[in-house]
Amino acid sequence: MDSVRCVKDFGDSLAGDEARMLELAKKKILGGKRKFSGLRYEVGCATGVLMLNQISGLDWRTSLPKPARVVVPMDSQDPETWRYALAYALKIGGAAHPPAESYILLTHTKQQLKSTALGDHVGPQVAKALLANKSVSLSNGGQLRHETLQTLRGTGRGAVIIAYFAEDKLLETLDGLDVVAGVVAVPDIAGQTDNWIARWNPIVHGQQRSETPAPLIADSVVANALKALSGWINLSHAVMNPRDKEHADETLRILRAKGHQLEPEQIKSWAIRNGWKPGAADELAKLATRIRDLKTKPSLGSFNNADGKYERWSA
Repeated sequence: MDSVRCVKDFGDSLAGDEARMLELAKKKILGGKRKFSGLRYEVGCATGVLMLNQISGLDWRTSLPKPARVVVPMDSQDPETWRYALAYALKIGGAAHPPAESYILLTHTKQQLKSTALGDHVGPQVAKALLANKSVSLSNGGQLRHETLQTLRGTGRGAVIIAYFAEDKLLETLDGLDVVAGVVAVPDIAGQTDNWIARWNPIVHGQQRSETPAPLIADSVVANALKALSGWINLSHAVMNPRDKEHADETLRILRAKGHQLEPEQIKSWAIRNGWKPGAADELAKLATRIRDLKTKPSLGSFNNADGKYERWSA
């Protein structure tokens, strides 16, 4: 099995730290091969690093859905976490068709490159360049730039995005982007990406990946009702139009009247997985919350053939 090249680009934060490099080499975390090139610093990885059963063992062109998704649930304040995230991003970018040329480091705010350890992880010179809205060259010829949630809109096409300090809301925004090559998520706090992991069954660093994602909604009647609803509405819309909301309201009220549990977060994740835009899926979840919390079961008298629809969902 070929070893993976782990890249610490622009590693001015490591360039003088030979003691640290020797320590890592002795632990066989990193190989001893070092190469300096301008602001670029490369280190070869030992075969066991980066869960090679996940990285090298996978055919990244065929084994993962597009876009490819990875979660690195390590300490975001540890410099090793940045190296892992970047190595995954480069692997995804190299497997893309065509290979990705654009790489984006995404944070909630630009200030996080100054006020957190992330600026030290990427290196002071690189952080300075990214803060100045400049792109920096990666070892594979790609270009790394920094974006925030406010500046990202429309700029992710064909890119690999490293979402640092990721949480579900940020990742929902990425789910709404068109044609990204891949996403590498680094959560700040344990559990903050759990909904995203359940939704997409990504590679999770350090864990065995199931080939078959678990169903998001165990109740088959609810799932069938949502499939039918998805066939009615326009999935290309970022939000539901009034007619779509009427269909959604009717569907959820029938389910509630027939005694089914409505779990808003599961419904939202199911909708996003099945092609809904995150904004529309969020509206659906809010509607589910309101109908779930009704004090009495809703009346179905005003709906056309409610029992017939329910019978089809139950078949």
